[in-house]
Amino acid sequence: MLKFCLPWVQGRGAGLGNELIPWCRAFIAAQVLGARCLPPAFGLNQRRYWRHFGTSRMDWLLHRALRASLPHVEFTEADYLQHGGGDAALALERFVVARSLRDKPALLLTTQGMWGGMAHLEAARDFALSTLYQSRFAARNLITIRSRLNPELPVVGVHVRMGDFAAPLPPEQYRGKFNVALPPEWYRNVAQSIHEQLAGRVQFLVVSDAPEARLRTLMDGFQCTFTADIPDSDCSDLLALSRCDLLVCSVSSFSVWAAFLSEAPYLWYEPNLGESAPGWLSIWGHEPGQREPASGTQRALANAMAAREPRAQRAWATPASGAVDFEALAQATARHSARSLDLIRYGVVPPHRQPDPSKQRAM
Repeated sequence: MLKFCLPWVQGRGAGLGNELIPWCRAFIAAQVLGARCLPPAFGLNQRRYWRHFGTSRMDWLLHRALRASLPHVEFTEADYLQHGGGDAALALERFVVARSLRDKPALLLTTQGMWGGMAHLEAARDFALSTLYQSRFAARNLITIRSRLNPELPVVGVHVRMGDFAAPLPPEQYRGKFNVALPPEWYRNVAQSIHEQLAGRVQFLVVSDAPEARLRTLMDGFQCTFTADIPDSDCSDLLALSRCDLLVCSVSSFSVWAAFLSEAPYLWYEPNLGESAPGWLSIWGHEPGQREPASGTQRALANAMAAREPRAQRAWATPASGAVDFEALAQATARHSARSLDLIRYGVVPPHRQPDPSKQRAM
């Protein structure tokens, strides 16, 4: 096969969450084009992700050789928008047809950048999950994490990003900013709110780049499991967060990925959100591209405003005070309870009940 798709890496690479976005886009392109997808040039990455994914430290040489020897085309954000935006698989299909790329016997398609958001990568979600799980250290680490958790209690995953982020800001300065550490007291107040509302029947899984001693001080008084002592935990930390019953997110692509790979409810720091319309908040809705009528944010806003009743939600804006909506906790505990009652896990269920016709008519 002389057709390749790869996420093009410049400089020294990026964090795992940032690397995954163009990698998943390249994976989708490879499926559309019938090509081979190559991982990012992890040999360039200072975080040594080549150890996790079994790639060569010299992979960047191969990538440059392919670019020098094969006909090359780049799939950019402008191409994505020109060909309809939305689902990357559909946009790539239109792009491939418009450029007659299937007719070429040899080709290198590259893509780079974090544009597009998570919704356009839906077709690569299973690829991301399987790739992370099959990484060198993930399975072993996940078994270790699981052995530390109490199966009788719901798990709240807490991602505390500190090390390489800018220092915390006043709440009013967070709007629209990424890669800024959240106030440590917010995490503690969130944990306190959850702990009190659930009468202590909860445990926290704390994932962070901060020293464990600092995390233990921050979470003192709560039942916590930490992963700071587990080596090579980048992939397993992300997967472990995605398995929790509730997520407390940092303002980072790592937390975005954890929420994307999960089906659980999650909390987002409200001061970071912008107002898309009175009474409606979003992460990216303030950006020019998300102000366009056809954007994902504007479509979601139109649907939300047209709904006669409040729609079910996963994401919960959590104020600087750390007060957590009880509905979010109800979702989390319901997820945990559903597992304990699951028939295939030796659970029990009540018998079928005939529906009440009067209630059906009311609906």
